[in-house]
Amino acid sequence: MSGPVRIVYVSVVFFGTFIFSWLVLRLFLPLGGIEWLGNLLALLIAAFVARNAWSGSADGLPASGYAGMGAVVLGVSGFVLGFFGPMIFAPEANQGPMLGIFITGPGGALLGAVLGWAYGVKQRQSTRSER
Repeated sequence: MSGPVRIVYVSVVFFGTFIFSWLVLRLFLPLGGIEWLGNLLALLIAAFVARNAWSGSADGLPASGYAGMGAVVLGVSGFVLGFFGPMIFAPEANQGPMLGIFITGPGGALLGAVLGWAYGVKQRQSTRSER
């Protein structure tokens, strides 16, 4: 995997893990006056996961990495097109933006995850056959 792609991949893993773990810790761990402890725990969890993603991506992205990137790319694209498209092409439709929220966004994320995973599996098989 090239250096810039690997850096972007690990950055997305780090920030996604940090936000997710921070939200879970806030939700399930009442910290009272020591909120900094939740931030520190979320940072440590994210650093650990990012370190493992960095070392695991040395020989290429795993299939789950391609699935995650595909889900993000197609999910965001589907959401934007489904949310803003009806506003542009049918401004009189009062429920137009819900298309992006409930159908094209999640559908794009699901399709992107499946296609990304299939591409990742194909990449792994082609690199193994070259060895």
